[in-house]
Amino acid sequence: MITLAVFIFFAVLAVVAALLVVVQKNAMHSVLYLAFTVLATAGVFFALQAEYLGAIQILVYGGGIVVLYIFVIIIVNLKEIVPERRGLVPKLFLVGVPVLLCAEVVTLVMRTGFPSAPSGPEGSGFREMAEMLFASYLLPFEAASILLLAVLIGAIVVARRRHIDDPD
Repeated sequence: MITLAVFIFFAVLAVVAALLVVVQKNAMHSVLYLAFTVLATAGVFFALQAEYLGAIQILVYGGGIVVLYIFVIIIVNLKEIVPERRGLVPKLFLVGVPVLLCAEVVTLVMRTGFPSAPSGPEGSGFREMAEMLFASYLLPFEAASILLLAVLIGAIVVARRRHIDDPD
């Protein structure tokens, strides 16, 4: 019962923080709420006894992706960007799709219930996950790290080009 309460607490925190990511006008505030969403999602993984996924969530997304977004916001001056005006149909689409997705997930959970954790020896999931990650999925894992490095280098090049070409 306590596990379900912790799961619901972190799930609600993650959903509220994700909504705040979308509605914020300040990009830095949006990224900070994204970091909070990532940490709340890690809390959901820990509540589901998926410690490895929770730790990877914190390390990769909290420590890598969110920090990369913060660096990009700091390097690229976002005050020069003119906000676009959206019509009524795109706004309805941006609100309607997540609402329909949430309704579908709630309906699915209410019909089938939460899946139970597979029974097996304690700690066997971590070893299998690590072997799968470093044996079968090593190439995609490394390709993702190279892609993140390329994005960081690209952000630095874009920011430096602006400073070099400035007549000031």
